[in-house]
Amino acid sequence: MALITKNGDQAANAEDAPKIEFPCENYVIKVVSQDLEGIQSSITNCLLVHAPEMDVSAIKVNRSSKGRFISFSFRIVAQSEKQLAALHSDLMSIEAVKMVM
Repeated sequence: MALITKNGDQAANAEDAPKIEFPCENYVIKVVSQDLEGIQSSITNCLLVHAPEMDVSAIKVNRSSKGRFISFSFRIVAQSEKQLAALHSDLMSIEAVKMVM
């Protein structure tokens, strides 16, 4: 999962590339999905597989003004790029999920 700079360069090759030191506490993950019944449970369960230490009570939820979409913000302890890539892949495999940041 490569970050891309404004210039279209892969961030790892850019001079000002952000560096993440692992483990990284309070790593924020945002998920945008359709607002369907049970979606929060599906997303939370997926996150707990990859980050079992996550504080489920600290999930921030925002609904869109028309009620079609919902976004979630989670904080985890990121252990590695491999963990983050697997988490991203699993979250995106949930049909209702539209974006993971």
